[in-house]
Amino acid sequence: MPARILILTTAGIWGGTENQIAHQARHLLEQGFQVTVGTLADGDGSLPQELSATPEITTFSLHTTRRTPWRVMDLAVRLGEERPSLIIAYLFHSYLVARILGKLFRRIPVISSFRSGGQERWRSFLDRLTMPLTDFFVVVSEDSARFAREELRVPEKKLRFIPNGVDVEWLRSPQVPREETRELLGLTEQDFVIGCVARFHPIKDHETLLRAFSELREKPEGERAKLLLVGKGEDDLKVRALAEQLGLLEHVVFTGFRRDLPEIYSAMDAFCLTSRREGMPNAVLEAMAAARPIVATEAPGTSAILRHRYNALLAPVGDAEGIAGALAAIIRQPETGKRLAERARREVGERHSLEACMTKYLSLVRQVIGEKGEGR
Repeated sequence: MPARILILTTAGIWGGTENQIAHQARHLLEQGFQVTVGTLADGDGSLPQELSATPEITTFSLHTTRRTPWRVMDLAVRLGEERPSLIIAYLFHSYLVARILGKLFRRIPVISSFRSGGQERWRSFLDRLTMPLTDFFVVVSEDSARFAREELRVPEKKLRFIPNGVDVEWLRSPQVPREETRELLGLTEQDFVIGCVARFHPIKDHETLLRAFSELREKPEGERAKLLLVGKGEDDLKVRALAEQLGLLEHVVFTGFRRDLPEIYSAMDAFCLTSRREGMPNAVLEAMAAARPIVATEAPGTSAILRHRYNALLAPVGDAEGIAGALAAIIRQPETGKRLAERARREVGERHSLEACMTKYLSLVRQVIGEKGEGR
């Protein structure tokens, strides 16, 4: 009987991590494994909804909230029912629970996936305390690896570096013409469209992005600029309120959650991400694959894949003026933007293909559960 893999994450929302989980679940299924994807909390239900197109993948939520954290104990029951051969746990709360309820009490191997370049001290303390209960600790960038070694004290024998991967060919193949997508979004061909694909969360720092865009609009280069914000999240209302406060609403397009990413990136003239901290941002890899000129902050994780004036223009974290100046330079010098974008496009194809990422994970899965055959 095929081995069962449980992929566990925090909530059923959609973002870079959840995108990787969906790809991983389908890839493991194709390799002959039984796959279950579980979440500690419901979120907005985007992840299970995405996976519903593949009914062979089982999904569940423990329905935990801040008021009912004890519901996480239902995982112990689930583990008894599912009897997985391995748990791949994404993000802190999930892998902490997997280590304790899975490894400690059920003797189920655990792979912990760390997706950031840092975290709070109390989390690091618990990470170190339970590190003996994880079989492997996967990081997505050199910044994450450095933090894992220095702050979390992860033994080298447990540390694995598996960068995020994106479906390069899909992102380069929009099915709808750029002009039509722009028209549907309320944009024209005369607009210079700056796009950002990111959930509305404090760590993504949309405030700096909006303030930078406001400064750009005051420059001659920004006269035709429009800002395309793709995503949703807990800071949605806060971001919209700031856009209104800055007098930007008529120049900002909020799309909400979108799955037609090839078309969305095709509609952009440049991509901008102002995160304060990242693991390895999928959206940046996607923009690289789509050959969009990129402006970003020098955030941990982001700076691991982008180099200033080589494949992007970078500014310090929180530096709205620096971001505005970089965007103005991209508009003023289109040839520079094309050169940066072409270097980024080549690099993502060579180092961050989805196939390479999934192959490395599959190898690790087989190593942990002792599988030597093809898919079993």
